[in-house]
Amino acid sequence: MNFTNGKAKHEKDYKNYIKIPFKDIFGFGSTLYGKEVLPWKLDIQDKPNEFRCFKITAKISDEKTPIYFCVFYEKEDWERKSRLNTSEAMYTNDIWVSSLNRKILAYKLALSQDKVERTESDLDCNAHIMEPIKIEYRNRVI
Repeated sequence: MNFTNGKAKHEKDYKNYIKIPFKDIFGFGSTLYGKEVLPWKLDIQDKPNEFRCFKITAKISDEKTPIYFCVFYEKEDWERKSRLNTSEAMYTNDIWVSSLNRKILAYKLALSQDKVERTESDLDCNAHIMEPIKIEYRNRVI
């Protein structure tokens, strides 16, 4: 998973800010509003509203680290011309988290299916390996 400035790789001003392998992500992404307060150590005037933010937890330098992202502009607004209001940011935030979680699930599902295929012993349906398979089953059947 790469977080860039949105430019194409061949462009001169392309920047890759964060690169996180899917294997290093714990759980799934989640929105903050109503669940968690955004930790903030800078000027309180600059603190983003939690309704704009989401979090993923990843292994960075061998530590479980929460990483926060806040939505202020539309996906294609690279010049930052019009800032989203809070309700628009919430909607965009939900779309980002949903899209991110779909990609994480696809990765974890492939991993689980591979482990299930290779296992030689019986598996309990509550086994940790089965979680992505159960989620995918619920998504397709229910």
